[in-house]
Amino acid sequence: MPLFGRATEREAATPLPEPEPAREVPLPRDVVGFRDYLLAQIHSLRPFGIGLREACGLTLCESIASDLDLPIFTAAAVDGWAVRASNLVGAAPEHPIVLPIVGTSVQGGYLGPSLSAGTVVRVHAFAPVPEGADAVVPMDRGVERPDSVQFTAEVTFHDNLTPAGSRVADGDPLLPAGTVLDPRMIAMLAEVGLDKVLARPKPRAVIGTIGSDLADPGLPLTRLTQTYDAATPMLAAAAQQDGAETFPIGVLPVDKTELRRTLSEQLVRADLMLLTADVTPALMDALAGLGAVRESELDMTPGGTMVFGFIGTEQVPLLVLPGDVVGAYVAYETFARPIVRSLAGVVPSVRETVKQKAAEALPHDETRTQFVLAIHGSRGVVPIPLPPDAGGVELAYANALVVLPPGARVEVGDEVDCWLLDD
Repeated sequence: MPLFGRATEREAATPLPEPEPAREVPLPRDVVGFRDYLLAQIHSLRPFGIGLREACGLTLCESIASDLDLPIFTAAAVDGWAVRASNLVGAAPEHPIVLPIVGTSVQGGYLGPSLSAGTVVRVHAFAPVPEGADAVVPMDRGVERPDSVQFTAEVTFHDNLTPAGSRVADGDPLLPAGTVLDPRMIAMLAEVGLDKVLARPKPRAVIGTIGSDLADPGLPLTRLTQTYDAATPMLAAAAQQDGAETFPIGVLPVDKTELRRTLSEQLVRADLMLLTADVTPALMDALAGLGAVRESELDMTPGGTMVFGFIGTEQVPLLVLPGDVVGAYVAYETFARPIVRSLAGVVPSVRETVKQKAAEALPHDETRTQFVLAIHGSRGVVPIPLPPDAGGVELAYANALVVLPPGARVEVGDEVDCWLLDD
């Protein structure tokens, strides 16, 4: 049969095999692998021109150089006489040099005409020195006459001058791209005349908690099974501390239709949707109606079950952290914090790991990474006992998280990796 020949009736009737459905790549189960996977899906926000008042804490997306001199003019450092140093070469008591006064320069005045050779201008301290003058003789080192000054000593080039550009010169580099702007840098940029910079905006994080037995703080508890939502305020505070603009929306409805509607309405102001919830089939069904989301079982404790995906027409990243407060905090530090920093254009990172000695033996787990709330001090790190309903109270006591890799056995005096939470 020719290469492009017509198929026979028998061949045409033979059904083609069904293509195999695309297989989803399994998500990493280890902590570092899953964090790397999340960060690979996240792109930094697009930069735009932002006024200096709103730029503090943002990441600079351009390198900035000065386009003017500071100070912008050469000024006298003392009250005196602006001269050309070359005109006083050889001046001495036995050989005085007399120069005519051709003008006066006062603080806040104009630069005036250039200084001609063989003349002098009276200048006040901080007043502009005319072009052509390259030194200032202090007032008491010249003898003033009605229209001239007598000098009996030479003067050094640039003596008693504050040269233009001595603080910052036109073209001097000020800040490189990637700098996180602080108030001191804002002052410098304003001083060289800038009113806006190209920077990445703060990521907008919408934060909420899904649960039927939760109440927003400030409202009365209506059932014995109800507790207050501590996760939303905690995550909002943490994300704000990491540079995000936060929109906490509190306790969300568990009804599928209501949950979808509420989340859809919030997407207009979200660069990141950060929720806490116990992951159930009903929750996954509700979220699936908003976009592509996947459940992840991680080899870590506390927590371990999370959801990640993109929802809405703008494909806003969604991360659902564990429903318990301690698990949500650990997951935020481990995964959400790097995402917030990545959106802001800052190097995504968890807290710096330091070595501390264990003051007590720590729990052992062969297969999971453990994050242990602890207090570090002069004795080393001491784990905090966690009751079944551990939450904000235990978090408030902790100032460290001990990170134990799978299989680690820790006895008293052993060094362990810690994240210091107060840094």
